[in-house]
Amino acid sequence: MSNAARFFFVTAALVVACRLALPPVPQWPLVVIPFDPYGGAIYVPSVINGDSAWLMFDTGLSRSGLDREWAQTIGAVGAMPPGALTPQVAETVSTVVLDTLRLGEVVLRHARVALYPLAGLSEASGRPERGLLGHDVLQRFAIEIDYRARRVRLFDAAQYSYAGSGTAVPFAAGATLPLVEARVKVRGRPPIPARLLLDTGASGLCLILTTPFVEQHGLVQVSPALEAPIGTGLAGELHGTIARLQELRLGGVRVASPTTGLGGENKGFLGRTDIDGVIGNAVFEGSRLIVDYARRRVIVERPAAPDSRCDFDMSGLRLIARGADLRQIIVDYVVPRSPGAEAGITVGDELLLVDGRRVGDADLFALRKAFRVEGATRALVLRRGGDTIRVAIRLRHLL
Repeated sequence: MSNAARFFFVTAALVVACRLALPPVPQWPLVVIPFDPYGGAIYVPSVINGDSAWLMFDTGLSRSGLDREWAQTIGAVGAMPPGALTPQVAETVSTVVLDTLRLGEVVLRHARVALYPLAGLSEASGRPERGLLGHDVLQRFAIEIDYRARRVRLFDAAQYSYAGSGTAVPFAAGATLPLVEARVKVRGRPPIPARLLLDTGASGLCLILTTPFVEQHGLVQVSPALEAPIGTGLAGELHGTIARLQELRLGGVRVASPTTGLGGENKGFLGRTDIDGVIGNAVFEGSRLIVDYARRRVIVERPAAPDSRCDFDMSGLRLIARGADLRQIIVDYVVPRSPGAEAGITVGDELLLVDGRRVGDADLFALRKAFRVEGATRALVLRRGGDTIRVAIRLRHLL
């Protein structure tokens, strides 16, 4: 071999060796978005046709949409199709094409979104619901949700790669939405396989199981359980019972004693047979969650602690917000034999003061947190018709 050839060979070998030794090129997100965890949900700031709005990040919703009334105020108005929207058919709605939908530095042009009636969701959450970001938009990205840091990162779906130590759970066969195979455990029985939709629009309970699934596996008999509303969706209020299962397993992630809504009516989401239920944000508190749509998998880092309770209200009062500014707090439901029921509080009572503070000075989320402190006593002042009622309730676990 000539000296020139030998030099070329050695140089080429050194170049290859140096390339192999180089660290991987950093993977930069398209955008990093801080989020508001109000009510246990995920709200991200956006700009729609030039108007600012907080949108709920909702992986369980097929089509993104705006509140119909708010959309009219920004000039985003579509035509209602034949057969207008009814509470039973939540997605039979009009649509509109937006000029622009901006998420940080990411701009989507000419996105078609639905127009939903979101007044019921606004009353249930206590904040004006302007719109929902659903699967049609989110599937364009790989999404990292950091619950501790309260931020969302959006990556190019095709270029995304993951090299961490999290637990990867593939989407169920044939699923394009994040529908994953899980197992739910009821005390005294073997684990039950369940196809659960990852739904970041669901807050409060760890999971909700559909009525057909509950009936098929005899979960109606789970005890102890509370008769109570289990959530509010686009189709209205969802009714059933609330119980604590022994365990939820999602891949290597384990959640002990998860609060679970058990469907009791074949209406809206609860009547679906293509899925067995949904997993809500409460399961992933303190974790980092990745939804990798292109590779059809969910990855969970720093899973919730094994003793996580996905805690539930301890007063027995379901509160909703009404009025033009959503500052009028009304008792919408009272759990039988709960502290609220024992104090004589009834549906329709208006809550005025909690521990001497006006409820109008706090939001509904803050009030709900005040009713989740075990052993605390809350002094309440309520209005019933023309009467003022003063009671004290001692908070306790209801399940």
